[in-house]
Amino acid sequence: MNQTSTNKSYTLGWVFLLTLLTAFSALSTDMYLPALPMMAAEYQVSTQMIANTLGAYFLGLACGQLIYGPLSDRYGRKPPLYFGLMIYIVASLCCAIAPNDTILLIFRVLQAFGGCAGVVIVRAAIRDRLNMKESAQVFSTMLLAMGLAPILAPAFGALLIQYFHWSSIFYLLTAIGVVTLVLVHFYFDETLPQSNLQNISARQISKNYLRLFKDQTFAIPMFAGAMLYGTLYCYISASSNLFINFLKVPEQQFAYLFGLNAFGLMLFAFINKRLIHYFSVSHLFILGALIQISGVFIISLNAWSYTINPYLICSGLFLLVGGIGFTGPNSMAIVMQNQVKQAGLASALMGGVQFFCGFIMTIFLSILPFNILQNMSIIMLITGLPSVYFAIYNHQGFVVLK
Repeated sequence: MNQTSTNKSYTLGWVFLLTLLTAFSALSTDMYLPALPMMAAEYQVSTQMIANTLGAYFLGLACGQLIYGPLSDRYGRKPPLYFGLMIYIVASLCCAIAPNDTILLIFRVLQAFGGCAGVVIVRAAIRDRLNMKESAQVFSTMLLAMGLAPILAPAFGALLIQYFHWSSIFYLLTAIGVVTLVLVHFYFDETLPQSNLQNISARQISKNYLRLFKDQTFAIPMFAGAMLYGTLYCYISASSNLFINFLKVPEQQFAYLFGLNAFGLMLFAFINKRLIHYFSVSHLFILGALIQISGVFIISLNAWSYTINPYLICSGLFLLVGGIGFTGPNSMAIVMQNQVKQAGLASALMGGVQFFCGFIMTIFLSILPFNILQNMSIIMLITGLPSVYFAIYNHQGFVVLK
């Protein structure tokens, strides 16, 4: 893509394509959220039961990334993209024609397994070409652009189900997958030099994963970032049930509220991109963690009070989601800074842990015996508080970032 260059290392066109590859997760989760009650009615199950297809998607994302990372280090960044996108296209089409919720669950896992190739390759490609400061800036730019997905996707999904069957959402995702595959073929250049390809065995890959877990400069910010992202996935999994069933919000208004929180993410990502010139990456990571946990406290206080205040709930969710604009790009930049030779492996492990946290939280949303808001508050407190500690501990104990 012939775009104006933003600096010597990357172009806006390159960032756009990377953003599109990363946006599969947001599009594949957010667009069908307004349709969950309709799908539940058709399959004759509860809304929370059909929301477990989100958990299935997170599971596919977690498992798939652990495979694509080593593959991208061995064969380059582009071949796994072809493979993943083709799986995504076929699985999305099968989701559209799934005859029951069990079949839908299976193909949602496969859809995620295919779509997550883009997430892994994007982080690795950025590490291939950019230093840590540039990486944080690009991740912030991508979050700004990706913020449009959760703003537009639920609204567009709600609009589609007003006129068409809910399956039209998955037909659209299939088409998006095809377009992206074409763009990757013509415009995505290989970023991993031939000299850096690693021909290693499955046993060595396992050892490398274990080595990364033992590396505290990697593991501590990874777990902090993963658990903070986990609070976001908890919100996404609960959002349809929370707004439409618990707070009795119409589907179209739900899309607007969901989009408002996504706007908070864009706003904070924009601020982070500006502040990165004046503050260290680790300081901004801590700031984001504190913003997110403030939102969790507001949600929790309201969840266990005698009266429910929707405005307080929305303000807490705004801070929770918006804080990702700080924690997301900065945690990724910190985690990937030293992973020159195994960027794919490191990217896969970070993403796998993130989405595994989302999968576990979705399960607990169904298991806990309280209402949906109280279940959310318990899960977010358990994961959010340790994340703040890890973010501060990382800055003080291991990494000094400029």
